[in-house]
Amino acid sequence: MARYGQCAVGILPRILVFIAAGTSTLVYAAQVKAEGSETREFLIKIKNKPAGHYRMTISATQDGTVTMTGSAQVEFKQLLVRYTYSYRGTETWQNGRLVQLDSAANDDGKVFAVSARAIDKGLRVQVNGHVHDTRPDVWTTTYWKLADARFRNQSVPLIDADTGRDIVARLQFLGAEAVNVAGEIQRCAHYKLTGGSLQVDLWYDGQERLVRQLSVEQGQPTLLELQSIN
Repeated sequence: MARYGQCAVGILPRILVFIAAGTSTLVYAAQVKAEGSETREFLIKIKNKPAGHYRMTISATQDGTVTMTGSAQVEFKQLLVRYTYSYRGTETWQNGRLVQLDSAANDDGKVFAVSARAIDKGLRVQVNGHVHDTRPDVWTTTYWKLADARFRNQSVPLIDADTGRDIVARLQFLGAEAVNVAGEIQRCAHYKLTGGSLQVDLWYDGQERLVRQLSVEQGQPTLLELQSIN
């Protein structure tokens, strides 16, 4: 999902085929068009206890434009500490490139409004009224689809879906693992994303869909688990 705290949360039966750079979104767009829009429901656990939910809805138009709308709500209590987080955002992708991002996040009282639009040489990003430009090939910290093949086992540029800030991290493939995906055991690809405060484990299914995510947030182990795909 999007991020909360200082690390990405963002607050997935076969080993992935390494598709040529720039084609994975087009392939996925064709799958969505054939199947209609898709909704993924995730359970969020902190310290192995239910703490919230995250929903992704993905759809595509006939020209291959793919849109992902995500919403998340988290509430965590421990002794006298209470933490809350909410996020809603929409991403638009064309030909493997992020062309538009709009999001609103409230990270325990810290409020962010992000708007990004494609320009000739990249993305123009506005965060709470402040503007900066970033490169055109960024991945997002929602991690809803696997980054392009050219970024696997390499450095990958990201835009933080919550705050709009630029991040550079390394995406490392760790191997294929058996994962419980919505009650069914599937063989999924396990990746590790590291860089600065970013320490995230990500699992993707054979269609390069995020199915599991593990990170440490506010010093607590935080897990996203896919519950259903409709």
